[in-house]
Amino acid sequence: MTKKEINEIKSLFDTIQDCGISRLAGCYVDGDGNKVKTFNDSFLNLPEEEMYKYLEIFRKTLSGTPGKNLLDMSFVNSGEENSDNLNTSYGKGMLQKIRKSELKDEAVLEDFYDKVIETYDYVGNYLILLIHQTYDIPGMTTDGIEMDDSSDEIYSYILCSICPMKLTKPGLGFDDDLGEIHTLRQIFAVELPDNGFLFPSFNDRSTDDNEVLYSSRKTDKLQENFIEKVLDVTATLPAKQQKEGFTEFVSDVLGEESNIETVLSIQENLKETVNNKKSEAEGETIFFDKDSMRNVFEKSGVSEERLEVFDKKFDQQFEKQFENAPNIKVEEKLFADNIAPVRNFEVRNKNMLLRVKSKHADIIDTRVIDGKKCLVIELTDDLTVNGIPVN
Repeated sequence: MTKKEINEIKSLFDTIQDCGISRLAGCYVDGDGNKVKTFNDSFLNLPEEEMYKYLEIFRKTLSGTPGKNLLDMSFVNSGEENSDNLNTSYGKGMLQKIRKSELKDEAVLEDFYDKVIETYDYVGNYLILLIHQTYDIPGMTTDGIEMDDSSDEIYSYILCSICPMKLTKPGLGFDDDLGEIHTLRQIFAVELPDNGFLFPSFNDRSTDDNEVLYSSRKTDKLQENFIEKVLDVTATLPAKQQKEGFTEFVSDVLGEESNIETVLSIQENLKETVNNKKSEAEGETIFFDKDSMRNVFEKSGVSEERLEVFDKKFDQQFEKQFENAPNIKVEEKLFADNIAPVRNFEVRNKNMLLRVKSKHADIIDTRVIDGKKCLVIELTDDLTVNGIPVN
């Protein structure tokens, strides 16, 4: 899903009047994996103040950066709907049952809660929330203007949010009934979600039941067991590991050619390529394939000898990294914003940390001074040290 498509669904949670949530179901799980409380009701039956609290949770589930916090994942087994080879006890089959029942089948929900509890890796209490909603997709003119009186399709979906439950802090407070100061009673409060998913995906502003949009607050760790055994989708490598893998790859390819000029040039050309791709495909998530990545290395002055190493290392490196996601092609795995500099270049050693805005990387130079290779930066009139202007 593109950022624009995600925001279109996310905007449905801005006000109670705009949201078309039919039902809300949930399960409160304690630290021992016991189901403390389950509930299921019409969303509009809730007190208005509670509804707004839930809408905040649902908005947060769809917040973040596509490719980092919000990940498109394809089902491993995506047989035709209602076919004999589509297992309805997990994955796509189970999610279809939940969606079609509109959260009204308690047995299906109980089965889903059991599978989440069995696979979800979390120490402590948490809350599983599910909503069903229908969205009357407005038509769109050729110049991108919504037509409120024109509808092409009804988008029926479920959104799951898994929220940690944290014990409130102890302290003193005023008891209105007694008119006295007393110790506050500690309760478990619902936090904003750590994980969740949207099914089916909303691709090209239409229902795509071959994919799930997975949400993770942490970009360095995914719930791999939950993803594999409940959703049955291909896992994507976390953003932090993608960055680390790419760093290792560049180092291996450059070898002795890994000087500051070449590395800076690669970073600049990566950013330029990303900007060009974004201007060509507005709103779409940008990935790097092997050819576009090789072109970056060529433009950056990498020698033919090291480019031969590139050809050998590329598939080897990323096949190794994505061995748990065999159904995804390499070019669909290298999310541009995970490997290309967005705002700053960073130069670091044990004694120094230098950050330079990526659009001004040309202020960095290297020179040999008194027989030592030095990093040279031009001093300008707006120079400060710890906020103090210096001449």
